Amino acid sequence: MQQELDWKQVETVQEICMMAPTRQLAEKARAIIEERDGMAVDVFVASNGRREIVECAQTLARKGARVIVSRKGTQQIVEETTDLKVVGLNNTLTDYLRMLKDRGLHTPGLIAFFTYDPLSDDVMQMCEMLDIQAKNYIFKTFEDCWGCVRSAMSDGAVLGIGGAWTEPISKGLGFPHITVENSEESIVNALVVAEQINRIQHEEAEKQRALKTRLETYRTVLDFTHDAIMSIDDQCRVQVLNPVAERIMGCRAADAIGRPVDQVLPNTMLPDVLRSGVKQTNQMMEIGKVLTNTNRIPIVVDGQIRGVVATFQDIKQLQTTEQKIRLKLHEKGLVAKYSFSDIIGESRTIRNTIQIARSYASSQAAVLIHGETGTGKELFAQSIHNASDRRDGPFVAINCAAVSNNLLESELFGYEAGAFTGASKNGREGLFELAHGGTIFLDEIGEISKETQVELLRVLQEKEVRRVGGNRVIPVDVRIITATNKDLIQETMEGRFREDLYYRLNVLDLEIPPLRERGDDVKVLGMDLFRRLPGGSDPDMQAQFLQKLAQVRDYPWYGNIRELQNFVERVNILMRNKTDFQGMTTEMMRRRAAGSGQPVRHTAAEEAGDRERGAIEAALRNFPDSMEEAAKSLGCSRQTLWRKMKKYGITRS
Repeated sequence: MQQELDWKQVETVQEICMMAPTRQLAEKARAIIEERDGMAVDVFVASNGRREIVECAQTLARKGARVIVSRKGTQQIVEETTDLKVVGLNNTLTDYLRMLKDRGLHTPGLIAFFTYDPLSDDVMQMCEMLDIQAKNYIFKTFEDCWGCVRSAMSDGAVLGIGGAWTEPISKGLGFPHITVENSEESIVNALVVAEQINRIQHEEAEKQRALKTRLETYRTVLDFTHDAIMSIDDQCRVQVLNPVAERIMGCRAADAIGRPVDQVLPNTMLPDVLRSGVKQTNQMMEIGKVLTNTNRIPIVVDGQIRGVVATFQDIKQLQTTEQKIRLKLHEKGLVAKYSFSDIIGESRTIRNTIQIARSYASSQAAVLIHGETGTGKELFAQSIHNASDRRDGPFVAINCAAVSNNLLESELFGYEAGAFTGASKNGREGLFELAHGGTIFLDEIGEISKETQVELLRVLQEKEVRRVGGNRVIPVDVRIITATNKDLIQETMEGRFREDLYYRLNVLDLEIPPLRERGDDVKVLGMDLFRRLPGGSDPDMQAQFLQKLAQVRDYPWYGNIRELQNFVERVNILMRNKTDFQGMTTEMMRRRAAGSGQPVRHTAAEEAGDRERGAIEAALRNFPDSMEEAAKSLGCSRQTLWRKMKKYGITRS
């Protein structure tokens, strides 16, 4: 059985405690608690009048009690003198019936029932049915008990039935008395209710803590955000004014809260939003001498507009902050300088390519750019970045062919201190970490080793990097754009490029047309290149040269725009020096076209085109009834397959 405890001696108590007026009730309660595994309740005896009850209750409260179980008289005292919740032990009809049966149901004469609250009707009806003469004497304090007992004796009562308070008084006055003991059922019911109350208290306390945390979070956000924030209620009275708003508006929150908003800040338009319920965003508003960008948002609760929140941003401060960010990005070289407006060309081919690239900008998927050297693959990559939601993030580019394979992995993924000989003692973040929140562009992706391909595939799958020589993983949010002038399908077939990595990179396919397929763009691009050169030559001579150049339709332009740029620079020098550029230009083009003696149509680019044509024709033979399956086998979309078929003049049989 549970050990008997002295409330004066214990250091700590359970959150639920029972204060019993008699040792008999305490022992009975301990036995019940012992039988009910998991019930955490301490039982104490407090029976020597009001003072002891008060001292006991206050002591238990200090030592950790939250809920008290007691009989009715004790309940009133505990509730008056502490903040504890109290569950009363109620005597049931069964308790009284059992007691009368033990005493004898036909006791002659008046029986006095001493109770703290009026006796229940069912007990009085039971007495009437059993032909028992009964009268209820009600007390509220320990002192009242003396008057109740004396009144019963004056009324000729032969027996008193009550509790621990009336028992010693009755004995002192020589009046027969029986103390009603609580049944096991009433004790269990009270303990269960106490547990429920304690659980509810904990839940409410947790809710209050969560609410307080939320309020403190809101307060912290309001106090330390860079935006000025003001809110009004449905009566247009100011409810919130944060420190930034105080500074911009030149008033204190203590003076503004509760006042009509028009008295605090005229022409806010907040009352209009309150009436209409229509939000207003990115509005220009002058507050004093501060020009701000303003948002006004209605507060809607259960379909009703209950107020409006306004945010104000100092435009001058925004511009300063943006300038600082851009300067830092420029210092690190993490900025995309070009956009689609920088792509020069009027041919239908390049316009279609730009349109496709623009549509890719709205996606977060990986892009694989195909194109010969010098076609402007990085220009398109930067343009896609600057047209995307990531435009304010970094743009990181690396030419994979320009870095040795043993260094490329540390460049991409970073390294920890001491990872290898010559490593920085502080370690170094990789390009994927630098590109977090933006775009990484991997040019010449077909040149990376099989080992680096494995690591790159893991980054794409897991969205996290692990530095060379390190164990921890670092989550990264990066969009990846890659470019190649290789035939990656052929590379996968020959085992030099992982097929699973190819499919991860080639979600969106973009092919940049070579200069020889762009018609009169040679002339358009040439004029733009001439304009960019310092100390330009005669514009008429430039136009004459470009006109002649555009007429050479069969020139292959192996180096594409880069080769055209070289031509323009050389011709510009010849023109400025009054040299016969016509003959020298013709000779340069002839030597370029001749190359190493190989016919134009046997260039590496066209050999790659022949291989691609063969792969497409094979796929169409293998899947004659499904363009979708044929495209999947080639690792591209159906639209890309149609475009390549049109390019090579391939038709479905």
